[in-house]
Amino acid sequence: MPARYGGFETLAEQLARNIPPNVARLTFYGQRSAFSPVERAGPFEGHERVWLPLRAQGAQSLVHDALQAATAVMRDGHRRLLVLGTSGAWILPFLRRLRPGLTIVTNIDGLEWRRDKFSRAVRILLKALEQLAVRASDVVVADNDALVPIVYSTYGKIPRMIAYGGDHIRLPESAGRDPAGPFLVIQRVEPENKADLILKAAEAAGAPLLFVGTWKGNSYARALAARYGGTQGIMLHPPVYDPDRLGRLRAGASAYVHGHSVGGTNPSLVEALFHVDRILAFDCPFNRATLEGEGAYFSDAASLATLMRQPESGRISPEALARLRARYRWQTVSRAYLDVFGLLGPR
Repeated sequence: MPARYGGFETLAEQLARNIPPNVARLTFYGQRSAFSPVERAGPFEGHERVWLPLRAQGAQSLVHDALQAATAVMRDGHRRLLVLGTSGAWILPFLRRLRPGLTIVTNIDGLEWRRDKFSRAVRILLKALEQLAVRASDVVVADNDALVPIVYSTYGKIPRMIAYGGDHIRLPESAGRDPAGPFLVIQRVEPENKADLILKAAEAAGAPLLFVGTWKGNSYARALAARYGGTQGIMLHPPVYDPDRLGRLRAGASAYVHGHSVGGTNPSLVEALFHVDRILAFDCPFNRATLEGEGAYFSDAASLATLMRQPESGRISPEALARLRARYRWQTVSRAYLDVFGLLGPR
C-alpha cells in the first residue's frame, strides 16, 4: 500500500482506510521493492506494514506469499489470518498444525487456473493451490455471486460472498457525463480480458476509444500496440495508478467497456459504476452478477461494434445505479470482513 497493481492491493488499502485501529489492529505484509523508502516509512492509516524481500508476482509469489503467512503467524504471533489469493496456500496446513486455534480466511480470487494466459502445467499447479487453500481455511471468501455455486460444486464448501467496493475513486469536482467523450477501458492487457476484441470493435464502429493498459507487459499486449497504435480515434494510454490522474481520464468518458471474461468480480467494473451510467460488458456470468443484469453485453467484436454505434446502449437507470452503488461501498465490505473474524461485537 498504497495500491498500484490490482484488486487485492486495493482491497488491502481500503480495509486500512475503513477499519479504525481502535476497532481492529491490522498488519499488512507486502513487497519491499515495489515502494520507495519514503512510501514504506511508518504506519498506514494507523496500521502496521511489514515489508518482505521477494517479488509478489510470478513464480516468486509462491514463496513470497508463504513467507507473508509464516511471518505473520510464527514471528508476529497473529491468530487471525486473512489470505488474499492462493499462491502461498501450500504453507497453510503446516501453520495450522504449528498454531492450533489459528483462524484462516482466504479470498480465493476468481478461479485463477481458468485464465488463458497460463500454460497447462501452471493451471494444474494453480488448481492444486486453490484446493489446498479451500481445505485449510475456516472460511472461504468468493467475490462474486456467480462463483458461489462453482466453489460449492467443486469443493463441497459454501463460500462467504464479499464483493469489492468502488466508492474510493476520485473525480474532478466539475466532472459530469460527456456524451461526446470516448469509450473507456482500464485493464491489464491479457487474452482473457478480450483487448483484441475491443480494439477490433472500436475500429469497425469508428468509435473513439481511450484504452488505458499495460501495453509493454507481454507479447500479446505489444502485438496489439503495434497493430492499433496508429489507428485514428484509438488512443493507447500507458497504465495510470495515480487516483487524481485516473479521475481526470474517467471524467471525460461517455461509457465504459469491460472485457474481462474470468476472475469473479473485477474491481475496474465496480469502479466504473461510480463514474459512468453506461457500461458495455463481455457476456459472462461474473459480469452479469456484478451488474445484476444492468448495462449491455457483447460476445464478439461484431456485437460490441453494434452496441458502440447505438448511443443509448448499456445505459443504467438512476434507480438501478443507486442500488448498485449502495452494494459496492468499502464501508460495507470492511464490516463484512470484520464479521467473518467475529470482530463486529454483539448485535
